[in-house]
Amino acid sequence: MKKGLLMLALLGGLALGARPGRAQSVELTMDIFTSSVLSQTTTLLNNNAVMSAYENSTAKKDAARGKAAGSAASRTVNLAYTPTATLRQQTVQELGRKLQASNPAAGQSFNNAFGPGKADYNQLFMEMVKQSGLPANNAATAFAAYLEIGYAIVNDVQNESSITPTMDRALQRQAAGILSQNKGLTSTTAVARFGEATKLQAIMLYLGWQSARQHGQAGQFRQTIAQQFRSQGLDLSMLQLTNTGLVKK
Repeated sequence: MKKGLLMLALLGGLALGARPGRAQSVELTMDIFTSSVLSQTTTLLNNNAVMSAYENSTAKKDAARGKAAGSAASRTVNLAYTPTATLRQQTVQELGRKLQASNPAAGQSFNNAFGPGKADYNQLFMEMVKQSGLPANNAATAFAAYLEIGYAIVNDVQNESSITPTMDRALQRQAAGILSQNKGLTSTTAVARFGEATKLQAIMLYLGWQSARQHGQAGQFRQTIAQQFRSQGLDLSMLQLTNTGLVKK
């Protein structure tokens, strides 16, 4: 999902508050990240359905597919939505407040990048998913993008073009299955709020990754992200992204 992201790479230093000639601390980078997306997705990542969705091509996977099909038949969730300018503004303001409360420097860096008149995270996200052909205004697309970036970080993916649109779409289907089991997403409003928040988190995670790369901190950043995902019940180092989605290695 991350092809054609020159704009994001150029924004990396701005979004994380880096100053010319001065490396951004990994602590600030992580403060921006940890104050945001993990708090949004804890319930999802603690759900055993996450790992069951990633079974590989075995008899066990076939059984899991049958179970998943039954669940899907009993509950259908529309994950598409139309975001409003007000919702996008509220999404930025909410994250800005959280960051300001936990770390004023991180909050200021975030507001400098995404505050009024600054970068539009929605446009950046649309650029992120454009080549995949996936709908940007869909909670499953947002969640898949977040998971994919986390996967690329944890597994030290050097060539982002190795992740193909086919893989993107397969992961989006898995993400849709996971979200359909979340009882909190019962209204269009809840879906839209989750989708927009997760879009922003995906952008922030990607920018944090690029900043860590630029400042020679990729290894530390990778270890921290891997540990945080593991603490939520998802070990991305044990998964491989394929044309059928994430499967166990």
